[in-house]
Amino acid sequence: MKKFLSLVLALVMTMSLVTVSAGAKDFTDDSEITYKEAVDVISALGVVDGYSDGDFRPDDVLTRGAAAKIICNLILGPTTASALAASTAPFKDVPVTNTFAGYITYCSQQGIISGYADGTFRPTGTLSGNAFMKMLLGALGYDSSIEGYTGANWQVSVIKQASGIGLDDGNDEFVGSQAVTRQEAALYAFNMLQATMVEYDKKDTIVVGDITINTTSTRKDVENNTNTDGNIDGERNGDGLMQFGEKYFKDLEKEDATDIFGHPSSKWVYDGDDVGTYANEADATYVVEDDDMDVGQVVTSSSYMNYSSSEAKDAKYFLNGDDNEVKSSELVAVGDIVEAYENDNGDVETVVVSRYTVAKIDKVDTDVSTAESRNGASEVLTLTDLDGDNSNDYYDKYDDAEKTLRGYASSYDEGTVLAVAFRDGKFGDEVLASYEAEAVTGEVTAFREDETVTMDGTKYEFARNENGTAGFVDGTTSNFDFDKEYTIYLTADGYVIGVEGAAGADLSDVYYVAGVYGEESRYNNEQLTWYAQAVSLEDGSVSDIKLDKDNAGALEGFKDKGNKGDYAEVRGLYTFDDDVAEVWGKNTDNGLVADNYRIYGFNPGATSVNDRLHTALSSDGLAMDDSRFSTTGAVEKTFYVDENTQYLGVDATKATADDIDTVYSVGGMKGSNAGNVIVIVDEDESRDALYVILVNADASVGSADILYAAGSSTDKVGTDKYVREFWSMDDNTSEDITIDEKLSANGFYEVDSIDEDGVYTLKDYDKTASSIDEDSDGIAVEDLALENTDQIYRNALSGSIDGVKFDDVSIANATIIDGRSRADRNDSVYDREINSISRLEAALDAVRDEDLKDQGTVEIDLYVKDGEITFICVTDVGGVAKDDGEQGSSELDLTGVENFACNNNIVTVDLVGTGKIPANYPVTVTLMKANSTEGDAEVGSKEHVNETAYEVNDWNNLGQIAIQESGNYYVIITIENEDGRVVDEFTSNTVRFVYTAQP
Repeated sequence: MKKFLSLVLALVMTMSLVTVSAGAKDFTDDSEITYKEAVDVISALGVVDGYSDGDFRPDDVLTRGAAAKIICNLILGPTTASALAASTAPFKDVPVTNTFAGYITYCSQQGIISGYADGTFRPTGTLSGNAFMKMLLGALGYDSSIEGYTGANWQVSVIKQASGIGLDDGNDEFVGSQAVTRQEAALYAFNMLQATMVEYDKKDTIVVGDITINTTSTRKDVENNTNTDGNIDGERNGDGLMQFGEKYFKDLEKEDATDIFGHPSSKWVYDGDDVGTYANEADATYVVEDDDMDVGQVVTSSSYMNYSSSEAKDAKYFLNGDDNEVKSSELVAVGDIVEAYENDNGDVETVVVSRYTVAKIDKVDTDVSTAESRNGASEVLTLTDLDGDNSNDYYDKYDDAEKTLRGYASSYDEGTVLAVAFRDGKFGDEVLASYEAEAVTGEVTAFREDETVTMDGTKYEFARNENGTAGFVDGTTSNFDFDKEYTIYLTADGYVIGVEGAAGADLSDVYYVAGVYGEESRYNNEQLTWYAQAVSLEDGSVSDIKLDKDNAGALEGFKDKGNKGDYAEVRGLYTFDDDVAEVWGKNTDNGLVADNYRIYGFNPGATSVNDRLHTALSSDGLAMDDSRFSTTGAVEKTFYVDENTQYLGVDATKATADDIDTVYSVGGMKGSNAGNVIVIVDEDESRDALYVILVNADASVGSADILYAAGSSTDKVGTDKYVREFWSMDDNTSEDITIDEKLSANGFYEVDSIDEDGVYTLKDYDKTASSIDEDSDGIAVEDLALENTDQIYRNALSGSIDGVKFDDVSIANATIIDGRSRADRNDSVYDREINSISRLEAALDAVRDEDLKDQGTVEIDLYVKDGEITFICVTDVGGVAKDDGEQGSSELDLTGVENFACNNNIVTVDLVGTGKIPANYPVTVTLMKANSTEGDAEVGSKEHVNETAYEVNDWNNLGQIAIQESGNYYVIITIENEDGRVVDEFTSNTVRFVYTAQP
C-alpha cells in the first residue's frame, strides 16, 4: 500500500536519493546534472557523450540533427552509427557534407523522422519535447500513420502514448512545446531503454466478389525469447517481453542492489563494468518535524506514514549507512529524512534514515602526491567543524570510495560550508553525501532555547531530538545577542545545523591612527595645535582629529617634545572622547579584547612604534575572491572571510600631515605580505574575520575587479541603486551586482570603490592596444568586427582584425557568452546561442553566406589576460537574408493587440500586426493580473493553433479566459514555431476589468 505524504518536499527526494557512481563518467559540471542516473547510463553506452573540455552541458538545447544522432546511436550502437553516410542529400538543407547527414538519412528511411512541407529538415533548429518523443516512439516500433502521430493534433497522440509508457518519467515539469535539453534527452532515452517494443499484425486486403475488406493492423508487444530477457525489466526470470535495451544493448544489465545509505537501489552494469548504483524512489518519505519520536513511530503513526504494526513488523532500519542497522526505537531528530520501501506484498521491508550535519572546508590542497594522483585524486579537502576543533581529509576523487568527498562539486572551495551525511552520523567518518548548506545572515529578533531562532522575521527550527541539539547543531542555540548579526546554516529542507557569530562589525567609533602632527597657530608661532591623522573604520575616510593641547590621552606621548610639530608615526587603533584619545582594546588572558571583539596583530604596549604592528599576511597574500587567508609573524593563524567582511587598506609608507592613501571595501580586497595586517574577530568566533586592516600591504580592489556589463536590463532597487549582471574578468563568473548609477550599454568597467552596503562605484576601463600578443595583459577590446573564419586559426585570433593586430592569441580557454537579446537572436541570420568556438565559427559562416541579401560581420568584445583571450561577448551578428517569397515566421510582425475586453467575466483580445502566422504555429494568450505589492500573477493561458496560415489581423477573439475578481489585467501574446522556439512576443498595456457577480 503506497503512501502519499503531501508534506514531503520535492527537494528532499533530490538530496536524499544519493547516487553512488563507480564506473560512470566524471563530468566537470556533474553538480549541474539533475538526471544523474540517466546521464551516467546513456553516456556509458556512448549514446550521448560529453565535450572535449570535460563538460556535459546538461542544459544546452538539443538540435534536430543531434537528436537524429541519438536515435541512431540507440538503434545501431555508436560504432556502427558513426559510419553512416549519405550518398544523396536527404533534405534540401542537409547536404551530404553535413555532420548529421548520415544519421538524418537513416532515421528518415526507417520512418522515424520526417521533414517539413517545404522540403527542409532544419538540422540546427531546436527540437520540442513532442517531436523528440515522436522520434523515440518510432524507434520503439510505433507506426505514425496508425497511431495518429500526423495531422493537426499529432502532439496530443504522441504525448498520450509517451506518457502512458513512461518516457517522461522523472520530469514532473515536462512541457511538450518546450525545446529539449541535453539532459532531458538523456532522461527520455534512458526511459526508452526500459520501455517495451511493439510490432503490428500484418494488414491485409481481402476481395470477395464486389466487396473489398481491409483488415486493421493490431499493435502488440514484441516477445523476447532470448537470453537477454530479464536484463532490463527487473524480473528474476524475465517478463517474456522485449525491452528496447534488451534488443539493442545486450550487455547492459539492471540489477537489484543496496546503496551505501541502505536504500534499495538499481545497479547498472555495462559490458561487465559497473556504471553506478542509484537509489530507488521510496514508497513513503517523511521529514521529521517533532523532537520526541523514534523511527518506528514515524512509520506506524497515523499522523505520519500510517503503516499498520503488522505491515512494519519485519522492517529493517538503517541510519546513515548500510552497515548501521538500528532498532525501531532509535530516536530520530528534527530534520531527519525517513524513507520507507515496501515489498511486493505492500509490507515495509526497509526504512532508511538520512541525517546531515554541518562541516566547513578548511583547506583545498591541489599539491597531491604521485600515489594520490594515480588513485584519481586532484584535490585534498580538509573538513572541519565550525570551530576548527575536529578535522579530516578527503579527496575529490579516489579509487577508494571511502576516502572520497561524495557530492564534490567544482564550487567547493575553502570556506564553503556543507551539509554532510557522515557514516553512522559521526563527524570525520566516511562521507555518504554532501551539498552546500544554505546560509542565512541577519539579526536575531527572537529565539526559544534549543528549539527555534527567528531572524529578520523568519522562524527556523534547530535540528534536535528530545535530548536537545547536542550532536545535531554546531554552534550556539541559546543566549543570542539581539544587537548582533548571525549566520545560520540550513539543510535542503530548511533546518538549522550550524550557527556562527556576528557576520559584520560595527566599528563606527574606531579609528586607525597613522600619526600625529602639530601646526603653528595663526596668532602665536610658538603655540602648536595637534592633530591625529585618523582613518575611520566605518568607511575608510581620512580626517584630522584635533587633540587636547595639554592632555591628548593615549596619544599625548607621540607629540613632538621639541615642539616643532613634526609628523610622528603612531600605527594603532583608537577611539576619541572629543579631543582625548584612548587605545581601543585591553590586554587580557585571551589577548587584546574590546567591545566583545578580539584584535590580532596590534600590540599597543610595544616600546617601539615599529613593533606595534607585528603580523603580516603569509607569502600567498590576499586575493579578491579568497575565502580564507593566513598570517605570519607574532600571529600565525588562518582566518575565514566572506561577503560581509570589511576591509581597510592604508598606505602610509610616505605619510605626511597632508598625504595618506586609503581604500575601503566590503567582501574582498587584494593585499601582499609586504606590510602588516590587523584582524578583528568576534570574541567567540576567533577564526572568522569581521574586519581586516592592511597597512602598507599594497591593498587594492580595482586591479582585480575588471567587470563586463552583460545583459540589456538594469533594475532600480532603491535611490541611486541599480542591479545588473556583470562578469568578473578575474575568474569569468557572473553575478548580479548593485551599482550606484544606471548603465545602458555593455562594456568593460573597473571597480572604483565598494561601500558598506556592497554598492559598487564603477569607472570606465579603457586599457586597450593596437597590437596583442603573448605578453599582453589586462587588455580590453570592444566592438571588434570579425569578418570570416580565416581570422580564427587553430583556436586563436590571427592577423589584422578591424584595426587590431593579433599575433596568434589563443581563444581556446575563453568563456564565450551571447550578449544579444532574444529578439535580436530571433531576427538574426544565426539564431542559436553563441557560447563556444564552433558556434562562433558557424555564425561567421552564416553572415558570409553567398545567398544573403547583405553579408555582415560578427561583433565581439574581448578581454586578454596573461597573453590569452579569456573572455568573449558576442554583441551583434550582421547580415540580411533575402526575401524568398515563402510564407514563414520571418514575415511575421506582431505589433500589438486591440479589442482587449471583458464580457461576462470572459476576457478576449484581437491581434494586430503584419504578415501571416504560419500553419500549426501555436499562439498562446496568457492573462496576467497586475499587483504592485505581491507581484503579478498568472490568471490563466490558452493556446490557439490553426491548420492554415492566416494574416495576423485575422486572429480575433482569442483568449476566452475567465476572471474571478476585479483588478488591473494585461495579456502576454507568444507565438512559437513548430519546434517550440518563440518567434514573436508582445505584452499589452494594463486595463481595469470589473468582475460581475453571477446570479
